[in-house]
Amino acid sequence: MSSHTISHADRFQAGNAVAFNKPDEFANNLRGVPIQLLAVEHFDAIAAPDTDAYATAQTPAAGGQQDLTLDGAEVTDGVGIAPAVMPVDITAAANDSARTFTVLGRDANGRPQAEEIAGPNATTVTGTKTFSRIDRIFVDADTAGAVQAGFDNAAKRGLRTKAEDLRDFMLIVEDNIVVLNGSFFPGNNTLQTATNADNRASVVPGSADAELDVMYLADLTKEGIGSNFVDSSQRVPSAI
Repeated sequence: MSSHTISHADRFQAGNAVAFNKPDEFANNLRGVPIQLLAVEHFDAIAAPDTDAYATAQTPAAGGQQDLTLDGAEVTDGVGIAPAVMPVDITAAANDSARTFTVLGRDANGRPQAEEIAGPNATTVTGTKTFSRIDRIFVDADTAGAVQAGFDNAAKRGLRTKAEDLRDFMLIVEDNIVVLNGSFFPGNNTLQTATNADNRASVVPGSADAELDVMYLADLTKEGIGSNFVDSSQRVPSAI
């Protein structure tokens, strides 16, 4: 048996496990214990819903596939910037259940993402994917009445990494109070497509206008991080 004196090190490794789909700062030949990250993500409070934050009321009537004009309060230079990583709401004044609305944008990590949302019947429908920004929304044909696009502040918040399962969620702090029974969803690892199947990890706030801090263990084998991260109100995870 031998002993070693260690003065400093960037990381400690042992065993034969290999981490896949890892950040750029880890070497390709990394060997050691399975790598997880302690992810701490922060979401600012959102005071109220905004049903036309991305597209104000408009009635596409030119025939065929048509873009909605992105002209809402959360739009800058033609791009909708979500106040948090959240689903997109589509609101219709008439019965547009026969229509399909397609949202093109970015996920929590700034990667391209698409979602098809079935049109509402004189109500509001909420998508299942979470978007950090909205680049384009189009409908497959003329609508029966005015439609608009925005968000609900009570909707789930999209997390930036994939948790393995609910055991990896440690706690949620809502308005500085620890919530013991928070609504966590690990998500899945389906390839990004224009379907509703590929949902990432998310958390639903107990109070619609709450400020949230979420702590969980991120699984590097399920969701790449590192260079994929972009500036946002969410904190960069810390390696453990």
